[in-house]
This record gives sequence, C-alpha cells and structure tokens, in this order.
Amino acid sequence: MKKDGALNLGRIRLSGNQAVARGALEAGVRVATGYPGAPISDLQGSFEQLAGNLTRATPFAIKLGQALDDAQYQLTAHWGTTTNEDNAFAFALGAVICKGDIKKREFLTEDEWDLVYGDTAFADDENKSIPVGSRVMCSFKHLGGNTAADAIRVAVNVVPYTGGLGIASGDDRQGTGSQTMQDNKILFSLHFRMPTFELHSPLTAHQTVKNCYRLFEELGTPFAVIMNYDLSYREVSVDLAMDVDLGANMRRKGFTRDPKHLVTIGPHIRPREHNFHSKLIPLFRKKIGEYFDFLGNKVQQYGEKPRTLLLLNGTFREDFQLVKHDRNLKNRLLKKFGGIVAVETTVVFPQPESLYKKLITKLSIEKICVFEEGYGRVIYMQLLDLVNRHGLDAKVFDCGIPYEPRIYERFSYIDHILAP
Repeated sequence: MKKDGALNLGRIRLSGNQAVARGALEAGVRVATGYPGAPISDLQGSFEQLAGNLTRATPFAIKLGQALDDAQYQLTAHWGTTTNEDNAFAFALGAVICKGDIKKREFLTEDEWDLVYGDTAFADDENKSIPVGSRVMCSFKHLGGNTAADAIRVAVNVVPYTGGLGIASGDDRQGTGSQTMQDNKILFSLHFRMPTFELHSPLTAHQTVKNCYRLFEELGTPFAVIMNYDLSYREVSVDLAMDVDLGANMRRKGFTRDPKHLVTIGPHIRPREHNFHSKLIPLFRKKIGEYFDFLGNKVQQYGEKPRTLLLLNGTFREDFQLVKHDRNLKNRLLKKFGGIVAVETTVVFPQPESLYKKLITKLSIEKICVFEEGYGRVIYMQLLDLVNRHGLDAKVFDCGIPYEPRIYERFSYIDHILAP
C-alpha cells in the first residue's frame, strides 16, 4: 500500500457485508464493535479477522488484511467481549465521543458551524474547525436495534459529540433466519430521528458508507445504514481498488470535558432536544439535498415532458438499472408512465425536501410513485407530508411491497414497477 492509502487488490468476490466493511475501512474506521446475528454477523466477523482476533479465512480478509498491516492501519474490533447489542453500542459511544483532533471544515459554512458547535466546549475555536476523534462502526441484526435502543437514544442526545459513528443494521424482514420480522427503517428514522440510508448493491455500498462518515462526522450526528437479508449475503465480483483515509485512521486521541452536553440529565437534555428537532434535523435535510449525488443518489429523466416522478429506494433502485440496458423495458416504462423523472436514492430519512419541491414545481409533476421495500412507509409518509404542507399540486402513491422476498424466492422488482 502507498503512503496515501491507495491500493488495488485485483478482482475479488465481495458480499454486501464485506462491502460495508470496505467502506468503513476506506473511511478510516478505527473501532468496530457489534453483536452477532443473521444476517449481519459476517460484517463484524470481517473486522475481527482484519484486526487479528480471528484467523483470516476469506480472500477478502487475507488480501486486505496484509495490505492494512503493511500500512500500519489501526483497527480495534470487539465482538466476543460484548454481551449484547446495548453493551456493544455503549462501547462504540464511549469511543466516538473522545475528540482529540481537529479537521478543516468541508461541508459546513461558518454559520452552520455555529449552529452545530456553538453551544459546546469547542465554541471558542476561532478557525471553526471540526473536532474529531476515532471513526467507529457498530453492527447488529434488526432486533438488536431494540436491545440497543437506550444507548442509541443517548447518542442522539449528545449530538454533536457522536459525529463519526456509523450503525449497520442487517434486516431480516421476512423472518428467514430470525424469530421475528422487523423493518428497522422505522426504528432508526422515526424513533431515533437520525440520518438513515438503505443500501442496495454490494457494488456501491462502500461509497455510500464512506461518504456518510465524511458528511455526518462534520454534522455531529450518528447515521445508520440498513441492508436487507439478500444484500447482506449476496456476492458480486469487483475490482477492489480502495483509497483508505489513513489520516482519519491515525488521529490523535483525547477527551474534552463538557458536562453540559455529555451529562444527560433533564435540564441539559430538554433545550437540546428542542434544538435538535427545530434546527438540526432541518440542517441534516438541507445537507442531504446539497450533497445528494455525493451520497450516491441520482436523478435522471426518461422521455419528454415528464409528469411523473418515480422514487426508487433499496432493491427497487437496483433492479431499475435494467431499464438503462434493455430497450424493451424502457419502452414499457414510457408506455406505462409517459415521460418520467427517476430519483434513485438510498436516503430513508430525512428526505431532501428542497430537491423534491424544486423537481415538482419546475417540471409540473402531477404524480409521485414511491417504491420502497418493507412494512414501514417511511419515505411515502415524508413525501405525502411535503406535498400537503407546501400545497403542491401532485398526488403521492404508495407503490412499494410490504415484505422482503426470501433469498430462495423468485421476485422481479422491475416487473413490479412496470406492471400494468
């Protein structure tokens, strides 16, 4: 590996779990912790192998592990030492709040910096730099989110000290390998109110994860990425070219006392909770809109004079790629909808309202079709709320499916999109 962190390990098969690990490592994650359970175990298992806690048994761990060792990459993985998901996340929370270094602002303006950091122990920094520490990832299965709920809610309470903390949730919405079905889009977005993304392909998952670390570390908030059962285990062949952020990985350690933010008692929490909902969530929404492409999302027009907007999330987005390579599918698409604007997105919460408002008004969109997987209509409800609040002349339709097909079941998402 070169000193700048660039490496190319050649052609290799990569699962969705390993793709998330790849993104975290490219972001310079130093601490990885979690609790095992299908379908997420392989993610923390990869970190354990790369950290040397387990024998490197997969081509991904063997090849990448040697390259990271040569670069003196610092990685601490804790799996067997955590007794449950709550304990694992508490460990992650303790690691991420230790801010011993600074970085230049990349995404925030000076005024936005004041909004995020102006009431913290770092408020007197004349350069308005971003206080940073170790980047951390915590992973667990869908039911683990319930077990870790108390610690996760504390993490949201101590924003912006939790910038640099990523959560990876492996969802088993159809109960393929779990005792209970659950859609964690609801848990992380509507209950915890943190930026939430649903990954859709092992080919691109690493880019979303890496860039989420860069953006949301600066905004001071934890973020969550969700994978369905199929994505976690499915493998694809990729050219494993990586650009590892060694600077982020080797930051100085330290801790800054700030009882007003880090001691979570009622008098401290109540005003910050109001600020979080009234000012910070709108800021997250704004920044997601500004860096929509940066986070791996696309807006593309098909046909003339589009009057329909298709919002494609998760696996719907992945199968929609077939339209770009199959003329017959494209013709079916235009025959059903006429001209359209397709928004291919990983964003679950918060939706970038300014982007959608601009598209709807500029193109005179009459119909919005929301394709999302799972039981919770998180995206649909946000678009419906947007249209109603702003009095936009567009109808919003729920076109998703209330389940996740099992791996061994045949199901075509593109046929669902194009069905008469």
